[in-house]
Amino acid sequence: MIGFLLTFTYILYLITLGIGTRLAVISALKIEQHKRRLSNLLAHGLFMGLVIHVLLLNMLQWLVNQNSMVLIIMALVFLGCLTVIIHVLRTSGTIHRSTPVNAHKIITIGLILIASCLVAYNSYHVPNLAWDTWTVWLGRAKQWFYHGLGVAIVQPEQWLRSSNGLLNLSSHYPDGLSLIFYPLLFFTDTVKPLLLALYLIIYGFLVLLMCNRLEKINAPFYLRLFLVVVMYSTPMMVNHLLLPGYADLIMAVYILLIMLGLLDYNDQGKPALRLAILAYALMLPLLKIEGWVWLIIFLFSHSFVMWFNVKQRLIILTVLVTTFILWFMLNGLSLTTPFGPLIITPEEINLFNRAYLAFGFTQVTDAVIHGLFWQFNWSLLWFALPFLLAYMLVLKHNKAQQVSHLFLVLALMVILTLFYLTPAAKYALDYTAINRIVLQLMPCYIFLVFSMLTNVINTPELATVASE
Repeated sequence: MIGFLLTFTYILYLITLGIGTRLAVISALKIEQHKRRLSNLLAHGLFMGLVIHVLLLNMLQWLVNQNSMVLIIMALVFLGCLTVIIHVLRTSGTIHRSTPVNAHKIITIGLILIASCLVAYNSYHVPNLAWDTWTVWLGRAKQWFYHGLGVAIVQPEQWLRSSNGLLNLSSHYPDGLSLIFYPLLFFTDTVKPLLLALYLIIYGFLVLLMCNRLEKINAPFYLRLFLVVVMYSTPMMVNHLLLPGYADLIMAVYILLIMLGLLDYNDQGKPALRLAILAYALMLPLLKIEGWVWLIIFLFSHSFVMWFNVKQRLIILTVLVTTFILWFMLNGLSLTTPFGPLIITPEEINLFNRAYLAFGFTQVTDAVIHGLFWQFNWSLLWFALPFLLAYMLVLKHNKAQQVSHLFLVLALMVILTLFYLTPAAKYALDYTAINRIVLQLMPCYIFLVFSMLTNVINTPELATVASE
């Protein structure tokens, strides 16, 4: 219980940081403030606060090493954000859009709280922390806690040559999640209760945002309750709550936040929403290396849909396919440059000896099918994929929805390409990384499935076809 209370203090800091920074930027740029309902304001305040916190500590890593100075600066930033919030409240009277409290909202929030309590109860009957959390994300946070935030964390070969660096085999991973964990260590060294509370609050706010968005598109109340049940009963996602500390679930949160942001911006094209989308997109590569892949896919999907009409898209696709065929038939590109070899062929990619990737087909179909269907990692959710793809292709959608659909399809294709054609196949065959990478897309996929169900229920013609 004490751990949960301490985490609420940290959550208050993050929400204040997110809301205060947002209001300060809006005021400085003199753009219109987008007022959200209170639950959305608090949720986005938390998620934006995490982004600002990571960016702040990333900057302090270059400037400050003493933990005491880091805490002082964090406190000053918090007080500055709190001052901005108080000033806006005194001048404009409110920072959120008032909405009536009804039984549906109370029941939805109550169900989320009950599900969170059940997860918390069950979490105390499993091991304290997962191996990756202990050695990677929390491990680096503890190294900063004991040696200072500015200490260098390096790979073994650098550590052997260095007189002041600290060894961590995950030093090439982004610092984002470890920086989120870092302040919790000042409360207690026993961090599992704090991590559990942090993950449950983040996840609960995400589910609430999903329900609010479904309500906005007129989803029936029973469907929104079913969404809550699905989000808290899907085995792989619940496992990542029971054993808190993995980066994959937090990555999934920000992927969905970008999608929800695009849908909100399509409804109300306000600059404040655009800035929020950019901030959430920036968080992806700060959490995991594959965040760069998701960011590139988002940028491509957005540009492809928003900048070009249907005829132009067909021309672009034709050019891309033709280029790929020629590249494959001519055995790619191989150049010798002053910076090293530049090789992009069907067998390998070598970028000046700085990045290397070999290609080779590996049969991983059984592993993929077992991971998605028969191991019961995702309940029956992936059986809805054919219906979702048909829904994407047959019906007309607005551009924000098209971006979301294209992103999901391209992301799934990238995952399959990764495991079929690269050395990453070994992680599919041993049933480890494949499910964790799929997890990063799962909230996005679930939201699209429930959006499809909402459209089917609210459109009599589609409901009739579905029943037949």
